[in-house]
Amino acid sequence: MLYLSQLTLNPRSRQVQAELRDPYEMHRTLAKAFGEGPEGQSAARCLFRVEEGAGGLSLRLLVQSQRPPSWQNLTASPDYLRDAPQVKSFAPALSTGQLLSFRLRANPTVRRDGKRLGLYRPEERLAWLSRKASENGFALLTATEISERPPECQAKGHKAVFSAVQFEGVLRVMDAEAFLSALAGGIGAGKGFGFGLLCLSRVK
Repeated sequence: MLYLSQLTLNPRSRQVQAELRDPYEMHRTLAKAFGEGPEGQSAARCLFRVEEGAGGLSLRLLVQSQRPPSWQNLTASPDYLRDAPQVKSFAPALSTGQLLSFRLRANPTVRRDGKRLGLYRPEERLAWLSRKASENGFALLTATEISERPPECQAKGHKAVFSAVQFEGVLRVMDAEAFLSALAGGIGAGKGFGFGLLCLSRVK
């Protein structure tokens, strides 16, 4: 069972503006909805992404978790949210051979000489996505890259810049169990910074 929450953020909120510049702070805010202690910390490893409406006048925050959140425990400024959070549970029904449209905000990276390096060339990014597909029980049928302005965050006192990109396309489920695990756990690095959430829908 997975849980999907939708939070409508107030783009005029100073806290929201600060967290958009540093998504890890947004992750820390969201973690408050999952409680304290080891179980809460584990559940707080949620996946999230912010979707901006036309002209930046609306901001929709999607949060996927493996435990139901308690959004009443969110410690945020009074103007952080525009509406009450919406939460729904879902149990993905996946089968081998199934076709699905997907959207993924990712941080394509590779490890070289013990360091994690971002991938910026389109051919490198698509090759990265193909590798992730084969490792996680699905195959790409189509994939389009939409580049994004990468966020700059403070990580252990150093400025970290990410290789932000959004992929959209169609995939085929090759191993339903492996794909479900990838859906629950996210794809790639930087999940605490708003990357890795795989959004799916039926092929039209």
